[in-house]
Amino acid sequence: MPDLPSHPETDRHGEPAIAAGSRRRRVLLITAAAAVVALVLVLHLTGVISMGEH
Repeated sequence: MPDLPSHPETDRHGEPAIAAGSRRRRVLLITAAAAVVALVLVLHLTGVISMGEH
């Protein structure tokens, strides 16, 4: 059986492959965390929520 041609993108033996789904999930989590922080910041600055009042 003849050898199959090698592809340059598959010659990375020491590097772990990062799937597109895990990269997309990481970006989604970072975006969601930034949105939550921005929402809390805006609500705090507008006086809707504050740290000292109950």
